[in-house]
Amino acid sequence: MEAYPFRYRQRVRFGETDMQNVVYYANYLLYAEVGRVAYLRELRLEYGDIVARGLDFTIGEACVRYRAPLRFDDEFDIKVRVGEVRHSSWAFDYAVDRADGLHCADMTTVQVMIDRASLRATRIPEAMRATLLRAKEVEGVRPSR
Repeated sequence: MEAYPFRYRQRVRFGETDMQNVVYYANYLLYAEVGRVAYLRELRLEYGDIVARGLDFTIGEACVRYRAPLRFDDEFDIKVRVGEVRHSSWAFDYAVDRADGLHCADMTTVQVMIDRASLRATRIPEAMRATLLRAKEVEGVRPSR
């Protein structure tokens, strides 16, 4: 498996689990959001700055492949890397691994850049695109938190 340049440590909270104390399947997309926002912050792509430019982004696609369950109070890492970068969209790939190394899930989201006034897809600003492409080239895993 390719390296992920960023990881963010979490712990499963009781409210994220079902009756069997297993993380409810939809919560993995929330974990993707936590990892995505933390990684964007690490890249200095602050959401408030994007909005201030009259832009925003939405999720155009999300995919989760479950490998092993997370349970209440498990510590886990949300690993994130930049996937394909296109003109008006980019992908993030995620791996969710329990702290002991058990691989629990793979996820991908595709973010679509939109103009806030028209709510139509628009090109990713060149500086942001360059940052995403640089991040895509980074190898190794660097703990963030």
